[in-house]
Amino acid sequence: MAAPVPTIRPTGPEDAHAWCAFVAREQTRTYRDVMPPDFGTHRLAQVEADAVELAAEIATGRQRVVQAEVDGEIVGAAKAGRAPAAWEIAEGFVPVPADQQLDRLYLHPDHHGTGLADRLLAEVVLPGPVYLWLIHGNTRAERFYARRGFRMLPEDFVSGPTWGNVVMRRMLRD
Repeated sequence: MAAPVPTIRPTGPEDAHAWCAFVAREQTRTYRDVMPPDFGTHRLAQVEADAVELAAEIATGRQRVVQAEVDGEIVGAAKAGRAPAAWEIAEGFVPVPADQQLDRLYLHPDHHGTGLADRLLAEVVLPGPVYLWLIHGNTRAERFYARRGFRMLPEDFVSGPTWGNVVMRRMLRD
């Protein structure tokens, strides 16, 4: 029997907590080999604050936020919107290379290779140039985005302690 095809729907303010908890769990899983050991604990501790922020972002309409579900459980999440982000301005990463940024795209591993990531990407990214920041060492994601026309830009950003002081790189699809 074939696995159910996830449905994709907009994330509402009432979904913010579940969406942020899913993203925190998937970030913990995705970055376990490149982040400090306490990264997951920190991410999960931030879910409440992240959910308040996400609900406010959703209310402004500045971000496109969606989730993929199977039987009411989130199995994928994506967010994109207008750029630059406040932290990019604060860190001097302006001007930005495009007017929109892909901010989040995470899947439960059971859905890797199913086409769900492409569906989520299509839901949140408008036609035209888009960029994203990628954790250095996340080779699976780098290959995924490269196959979809993104190229690495010649710049690095060392994240703060919350993100383990890891190097991030910006990718652009013109």
